[in-house]
Amino acid sequence: MFWRFANFSKNLSSFLSSWDVSTLLINTVLLFFAVVFTSLLLGLSISILTVRYEIPGSKILFSLTILPLVIPSYIGALTYVSAFSPKGLFVDLFSRYGVNEIIGIEGFVGSWIVLTLFTYPYVQLICSSALRNLDSTVEDAARSLGVKKIKMYTRVVIPRLKKPIIYSSLLVGLYVISDFGAVSLMKYGTMTKAIYSYYVININGDPVIFYSTVLILLALVISFAQRGSELSRSAKVSGTPKEIVKITLSPKNKFFVLAFFGLVIFFSLLIPVGVLSYWLIRGMANGNSVSGAFAGVVGSLTAATVTSVIAMVIATPIVVMISQYRSKFGDLFERVTLTLYGLPHIAVGISMLFITIKIFPAIYQTFTTLIISYLIVFLPQAVGGGQASMEQVKLSYIEASSGLGMSKIDTFFKITFPLIYRGLFAGAALVFLSTMKELPQTLLLRPTGFSTMAVDIWSYASEALFTQAAFSAFILLAISALPTYILSTRNLNN
Repeated sequence: MFWRFANFSKNLSSFLSSWDVSTLLINTVLLFFAVVFTSLLLGLSISILTVRYEIPGSKILFSLTILPLVIPSYIGALTYVSAFSPKGLFVDLFSRYGVNEIIGIEGFVGSWIVLTLFTYPYVQLICSSALRNLDSTVEDAARSLGVKKIKMYTRVVIPRLKKPIIYSSLLVGLYVISDFGAVSLMKYGTMTKAIYSYYVININGDPVIFYSTVLILLALVISFAQRGSELSRSAKVSGTPKEIVKITLSPKNKFFVLAFFGLVIFFSLLIPVGVLSYWLIRGMANGNSVSGAFAGVVGSLTAATVTSVIAMVIATPIVVMISQYRSKFGDLFERVTLTLYGLPHIAVGISMLFITIKIFPAIYQTFTTLIISYLIVFLPQAVGGGQASMEQVKLSYIEASSGLGMSKIDTFFKITFPLIYRGLFAGAALVFLSTMKELPQTLLLRPTGFSTMAVDIWSYASEALFTQAAFSAFILLAISALPTYILSTRNLNN
């Protein structure tokens, strides 16, 4: 992409004067900060309430507030556009009460609301796990000294969660600047939307190259700024955790807390599921067929399975090299691998198109190219899962094995792999789920005749075939919900 950027067909200054570059960049950055702030606010609040306070049904509430993570932003945006458009579902349901038209949700506000509702679980999942590993005696001491609750959390708890806060905000922020579906449906001008719009007109057009390059640079700046910040290096989450004694709420406060959870679950889970149910039930009652959606189900399962298996195979030697054989090359390789996760997916898709057209035309728009593109952005998830399990493989185990005359291959299969395979499978499961939901790369790179549920949802919705879109969306959510629920309950019990 940088090579194409350096060989523009026109003068760069003419681009800057003819394109609305500054507006699109400001829109993207503004959405980034807005969504990160509100996601942190929601995710941290839920984490603190479920971990530190005695709430009726806290495990169920925690799981329900995590489940919006399985809803891709384009599905969430689709349901909100349908429900709250000027003549949408909300108006239909309340027309008998005199509601004939509403303002609707779109633009910056719509994108902000939708992206916040479906990204805050990243913060919740990461920060709640970190909060359980904090030594609560510091908070008990502050409480015994008469420190007020709000001050205690702003001065004592949150400063000790700097690292997970920064990491989760990075995940949310990179998701926001890479998002294509939600901003397109909400008609909000960002760089991802501009890239796809120019791509439809001319794949080799200079605007596609320019905006893709700028988006990649923005993602790299955000990613390296986070990892290079003093806060991310110095803030530590570990402590000496003890049995947490949860704080009992007064009846009044308990009511407000449950009302808060009710609102979050209603807007992030019940509205999307309710709108999809309405489409599906009404369409099936009218005799609409959903048989055409099964090809997308098969395509999604095939692509996700192949990608996750290959990712696990590739991640295994990388995890061993990074964790057991520390070197400058290993450290550099680890940084490069993690940086891949921050690359905007639509820009990676555009880059793969250029590469296959100019260098490897034999694999242009083939299944192979699609899998390679998935691996570029999702491989770090498999590596991360394996690295977490490598903590169980102590160096003394390896040394003892070597002392007994076992080869490195035997040591790996008899000692290392049995200890890390759960983490590798967990990482592969994350790759599987991410591949199932991926939209922009699939739209750009899929072979002719090949479809996935994400593409079907997008295509059906653009043609106003809401019954078929709802059917594909329900299957996608059902496949994603079970592992997400297991992950959330295991997190809660740890």
